[in-house]
Amino acid sequence: MKRGNRGASRARMLIAGAMMAGALVVPMGVAAPDAGALSSSPFCKSLLVWAQHPVAPPSSMTIKSYRAYALAALPLYQKMEATAPNAKVKQILMFIDTALKAYANTTSLAKLAAYQKANHTQFVKDTGALVAAIKSCI
Repeated sequence: MKRGNRGASRARMLIAGAMMAGALVVPMGVAAPDAGALSSSPFCKSLLVWAQHPVAPPSSMTIKSYRAYALAALPLYQKMEATAPNAKVKQILMFIDTALKAYANTTSLAKLAAYQKANHTQFVKDTGALVAAIKSCI
């Protein structure tokens, strides 16, 4: 494999990994709550809707597939952002919304890879706070 192709392949794998992690964070947090254990807050209700109706991750390594995923996932994340339990979680969800909008509007995998690379550190940092908010619902 040529050096350029190897770099593009690694970028696509990084993007796919990040998108899969984002798609799985919420359902893992509310996958199997005990009866009556789920908090009745609006945020937790939004999480339950997300868990019951998950958006399928991108089906292929094409820009069309990533755009379709982002457009389908965006309303669910916006609903969670609107009902966030605190300012920190709201900020994290706002960042995810911004990322999904960038994914939905990008025109090439190279641009998508550059955006994801530039923001990967922030995604990783925010995951812990988001998981804590999700756990508070259970």
